[in-house]
Amino acid sequence: MRKSIWLVCLLSFKLFYGQKVEILNKSGFQHNYAVKSFEYIEDANDTSKLNYMATLKMTGKADYYTGNVVRWVVKIRATAKKIGANAFCLQEYRERDSIGTLVINVYFAGDYFLKANKLKANKSNIYLFGTSTHPQDSADFYLNGSKKVFSSTKNYLINTSLNIDYNIAVTENKLTNLPVKYKSEEKSRYFIIPKSKAPTASFKPMKNPANKGSAGFAAAAIFGPVGVAAYSMASYGPNRVIEIPYNYGRLMSDVFK
Repeated sequence: MRKSIWLVCLLSFKLFYGQKVEILNKSGFQHNYAVKSFEYIEDANDTSKLNYMATLKMTGKADYYTGNVVRWVVKIRATAKKIGANAFCLQEYRERDSIGTLVINVYFAGDYFLKANKLKANKSNIYLFGTSTHPQDSADFYLNGSKKVFSSTKNYLINTSLNIDYNIAVTENKLTNLPVKYKSEEKSRYFIIPKSKAPTASFKPMKNPANKGSAGFAAAAIFGPVGVAAYSMASYGPNRVIEIPYNYGRLMSDVFK
C-alpha cells in the first residue's frame, strides 16, 4: 500500500514539473541579500516603495481542484527565490474549461516594509475553501454542529471573537472535528475542506506543522491531492480540514473571494 502511494506521488510529481513558470517583464534590479521568506503583500496598491522583479505566470490543467493554486504558487516561489524576490501579490487567476492561469507579481522588499506588512496581516478570522472550483459545485462543513453550505468558487469566512471555540468538522462525526480558538489577536487561519469525508479513528492527530511555517505544506502540495492528503494525516489525523500556511491562504482568499 505504501509503495503504491509513493508511486502515485512520483507520477504526480512528473506531471506537475511538466508545467513551467514563465518569467514576464523581468526588471534589471539586482541585489546581494539572502532571500529567506516569500511574503504576501497585504495591500497590492502599496508597492511604490518596493523593487519590482518580474511577473511570473503558470498555465496548466487545473482539473477544478482548489489545491492546484497552492501547488502553482509553490513552484512560483522557487522561481521567485532564484531571481531574488521575497514578496508577492496576485495579479490574476482565471480558470476556463479546467485550464487555469495564475499570474503573480514579485518584488524585493526591505525589512522595514516587511515589518509594516506583517502589521497589516488579516487577523483572527477563519477562512475555508472547498475542494472543487467548478462553478456549479458547492462545499459544506459543520461549524459547532451546524451544517454550512457555500459556493466552491468562493471562500467561507468566519469572523471570530476571542476565547470562543469554533469547532470545524468535515462531517457530523466528531472524529472529523478540529477546534480553533483565538486567545489573542493573531494571523487568520486558512483551511481546505478535503474531498474524502469518511471518518477514520486509526491515527492520532499530531501538532500541525503549518504553525512552524510553510515548508511542510509546500512539500506536500508539490505532489498534489495525494501529497496534501498525507500532509493532512500528519497534521491532524485523517479527514479533517487541511490547514494552509498564512501567505498561501491570503493568496487563496483573493483568488476565491
